Amino acid sequence: MAESMAAIATEIIYEDEHVRVWNQVIPAGAEIEKHEHHNDYFLLNVAGNGPIDVTFHEGTGGDYGEQFSFTPKPGTADFIAKGHIETASNQGEEYRAILVELKKS
Repeated sequence: MAESMAAIATEIIYEDEHVRVWNQVIPAGAEIEKHEHHNDYFLLNVAGNGPIDVTFHEGTGGDYGEQFSFTPKPGTADFIAKGHIETASNQGEEYRAILVELKKS
């Protein structure tokens, strides 16, 4: 039986044939369950500076290696290519973002 993966963010707030938009809230000290990114996405950083410690699984970290510490900067956006399987831990205050997946047609 295939392993079940968690959602990539807190909740979907909009979706059409081109994009899926998620609200992301990660409380201080919270763990993000293992999940997989099937689409390229933008992470629009709203609040919280982390760091967020990310562990990649099954060799999917690419240039990031097996572990990566992400320090988001509110008011900026980051582009992340699809394909990562990861878990993460928020080491800072509450983190908030809007995650925009780019769906392929």
